[in-house]
Amino acid sequence: MSMNPSDYDLDELRKMASEREEQPASDNGSGDDLDLGSVRGESGSTSPDSFRAGLYRELLPLEAGGDAEKPYLEALPEDNNGERLIFEWLEFLLLHAGHQGTREALSYYESVGWITENCESQLKDYMLGLDEQATNDPTDLDVDDHLLSLVYIAKLAAMN
Repeated sequence: MSMNPSDYDLDELRKMASEREEQPASDNGSGDDLDLGSVRGESGSTSPDSFRAGLYRELLPLEAGGDAEKPYLEALPEDNNGERLIFEWLEFLLLHAGHQGTREALSYYESVGWITENCESQLKDYMLGLDEQATNDPTDLDVDDHLLSLVYIAKLAAMN
């Protein structure tokens, strides 16, 4: 079942994350930092609950300093670190959702105010160089995939 990313406003995510922080930790000492490589299965395995808690923890410090207003990402960073993060995010989406699913996800993120129309257009241009990495067996993105996209969006926005 595909989840609607607009159901997850940053204020709502912050509230859910703070509620999770008040509960006893159950992540077996994995720490507060979320390595985005672990999302793609590159290091260890995590339960869905601890993975989602890691995503919430990742979002908290990125937006704690100010009031987040939509669109969250108004412009893509133009430095090497920003481009590396853009390609990592797009690669993740392409590997999970394929070319069409990634285009649809980016369009949807623009429609709910996570990114601007200009960012959507630029991201779709970046996809042209990554086409060959698209999965042959695409799946619908789930809530964790959308939360991870929001983490990428917040990290990219913080770079500007």
